Amino acid sequence: MRAIAGFGNKIVSGSYDMQVRVWDLSTGQCLHRMTGHNAKVYSIVIDRPNRHCLSGSLDGTVRVWNLDDGSCLWTLRGHAELVGLLDVNSEYMVSAGADSTLRVWSPHTGECQHVLRVSTGAITCFQHDRLKILSGSEGSLKLWDIRTGQFCRNLLTGMRGVWQVKFDQRRCVAAVQNESHTSFEVLDFGYNVAGG
Repeated sequence: MRAIAGFGNKIVSGSYDMQVRVWDLSTGQCLHRMTGHNAKVYSIVIDRPNRHCLSGSLDGTVRVWNLDDGSCLWTLRGHAELVGLLDVNSEYMVSAGADSTLRVWSPHTGECQHVLRVSTGAITCFQHDRLKILSGSEGSLKLWDIRTGQFCRNLLTGMRGVWQVKFDQRRCVAAVQNESHTSFEVLDFGYNVAGG
């Protein structure tokens, strides 16, 4: 088992056996065994309002599953390598691949809306809302407009790596590594980021 996500009394797991499973916590019973990936599953995220689950795999695809019956709704193709990071909200699904791209998808149709290319190495983390995406990679923290897919600016540069990023409407905290130490960088960007 490589990835898990929970909702209510259920857990969804993704594993190296290429399967995604939905489990009932109270009984331990497997409710659905979902197959279709051709390589290890590395990431799982739940779309609670739509009762969907997204899984990212070493096969370069994202699959969107119906949690009520276990059926595969869409197979999202475009990444050339491992899809290791996923996130979803009511307006956007976002996937990050080892191919140095972020892809923005519609949670209603599965259509790819934008491809964001990072030039500084593998994407190590990201977070998004309805206005922006912040993506961390080897050397930088970048800001993107999620509505247009346009790169806005570098928020941090010159680090060895950005390992985690979290933001709200006003502040961003990034865990970064420089040459010999790891630290937190705190950015106060107010309400003017990507039109916010």
